[in-house]
Amino acid sequence: MNASAKTPDVFARLLAANVQVVGRHKLVTFIERDGVRDQVMPELRGVFQNHYVSPAITAQRLTEMGAPKTALLLKEEIPKSKKARSGELGEVFATELVERRLGFEVPIRRLRWKDGREMALRGDDIIAVSKVGNAPLKILKGESKSRVSLAPNVVNQAAEALDRDRGRPNRHSTLFVAKRLREEGRNVLANELEEAVLQSFRGVPVEHLLFTVSGNNPEMHLNDHLSACTKKRVRHAVGVHLKNHGAFVKSVYSKI
Repeated sequence: MNASAKTPDVFARLLAANVQVVGRHKLVTFIERDGVRDQVMPELRGVFQNHYVSPAITAQRLTEMGAPKTALLLKEEIPKSKKARSGELGEVFATELVERRLGFEVPIRRLRWKDGREMALRGDDIIAVSKVGNAPLKILKGESKSRVSLAPNVVNQAAEALDRDRGRPNRHSTLFVAKRLREEGRNVLANELEEAVLQSFRGVPVEHLLFTVSGNNPEMHLNDHLSACTKKRVRHAVGVHLKNHGAFVKSVYSKI
């Protein structure tokens, strides 16, 4: 079971979804519901907190150090700059919605492994997996963009990132996930990812995720992109429209 499936779906209360099929690809747009933001914000901040520090570590700190010091240590993990906060908000939304809406698992919360609070992690933004019965492991390679106003050039930048490495997942990013999985004792999945790297992903189905969060409606830009997309790989274009992007980012991070 993926991590998001274990928690209440605050995103379903916050966002209304619209799903369309564009050729062989899928377009999903999420529009923020009116009058819901303030109601769900405390719960949403809890989701964000778990992306930076695991619940197990938080529980240990609370027991050993108490709430005030635990809160201060969490703040050491949170970026201060608007740019970093916006980008990481996009990664959190992408991870949660991939698991809640696309049927994949994102097995590692990348933001727990940053080298510094303002430093972006290299490699693919999202490495997600799907394993059903005896079917081959399927991998989702994702790129996330968060902007006050989404424009075609931003969509193109995300598409270029997806097309790198011949459209396959970044090898280093995949091995990073595998190593973290081995540390958690999830050796079977780690082994499958390592074998995929050794085989250069031959025989491994790979799909793409182009994910955006923006203050304007992304539907037209994402639809145009998918309509013009000639790639054989299935591409999921997922866009979240937050009606005041900057204020939303500030509200999430100001009280974590």
